[in-house]
Amino acid sequence: MHKHYFGTFIKSIFLMQLFLLVLITGVSAEISSPYLGKMPAFNVQNILLPFKKIELDKKQAASLFREVNVVFAGEKTSFPMTRHYFKEKMPEELMISSIQALAYGRSEEDLRENEGENEVQLPEVEPEPLEESRDIDYSSFFKDCKVVFYCTHSAESYIPDSGKARCDGQRGLVNEVARSISKSLSKRGLPAEFEDRIHDFPEYNKSYTNSRETVQKILQSNNRMLALFDIHRDSIPGLEKAETVEIDGKKSARILIIVGTDERKSHPEWRKNLEFAQEIYRQGEKKYPGLIKGIRTKAGTYNQEFFPRALLLEFGGDLNSFVEARYAGMLFSDILIEVLKEDL
Repeated sequence: MHKHYFGTFIKSIFLMQLFLLVLITGVSAEISSPYLGKMPAFNVQNILLPFKKIELDKKQAASLFREVNVVFAGEKTSFPMTRHYFKEKMPEELMISSIQALAYGRSEEDLRENEGENEVQLPEVEPEPLEESRDIDYSSFFKDCKVVFYCTHSAESYIPDSGKARCDGQRGLVNEVARSISKSLSKRGLPAEFEDRIHDFPEYNKSYTNSRETVQKILQSNNRMLALFDIHRDSIPGLEKAETVEIDGKKSARILIIVGTDERKSHPEWRKNLEFAQEIYRQGEKKYPGLIKGIRTKAGTYNQEFFPRALLLEFGGDLNSFVEARYAGMLFSDILIEVLKEDL
């Protein structure tokens, strides 16, 4: 085991040196670009020409890079050996990869391809009429059961109400969305709790480590847990208008379901979480078509490996209002009750 770690460490050092070499070469090329045309022997293409002879297929490359840094195990299998690529495109891709590793939860559309995400295609479902009343009491049906909510990225909020996307060190409005869903379910007879511990402060990079402790504590104290949800909000760079769907005459934020896979960490039963997500999606399309915009699988586990009905839910984006996100939460509680009734 120690030999494996030492070997990985040595390879990491080598790759870091290689990265610095390429970076320095790129910077040098930028500074001296007016002279490169006059000195073809020192052209970047000539310097890096030997690398073109290295042939690795997608699986081999991903396997090699994943051993030392999962960030670089993307989709590309070849690289254009041009000055433009090394001066501009490659630094941009390296920066994007680093941002992905440091800041999950933003779910930016332009980062998802390199992060190993996949849309789960589901069949269209015939919609059902809206529920006329939410006064039905399910207490006898869900006796001694429980659903729990928490927020790994506690600072996430909604710009129209908070004035910013994150309230670092504080509880953003995404917590109130989780709390409102919990209250809605409890009022209708499905016991629910919101664990309001702050997980992303003072060290944002330890958010999931901290929420893992919360998840384990929740599971230890609840024998009849029905479902566990990590509540977030999305954030898509370049988006100028919030995504909404009109349901029963009101604007609602849309919901994205995230399912962790076993690409980077052992998670042999992740498909049980996926099946649960698919049940929610199908029921959502019956009751409120368009509310749930899809299911996305991602290479991390996001603490879903500890429970077969654990999901990460993104209620709208940072441009949505709190009212829109809270309304989505209320509609989601309707969907969840129907799904869990069928499962029981």
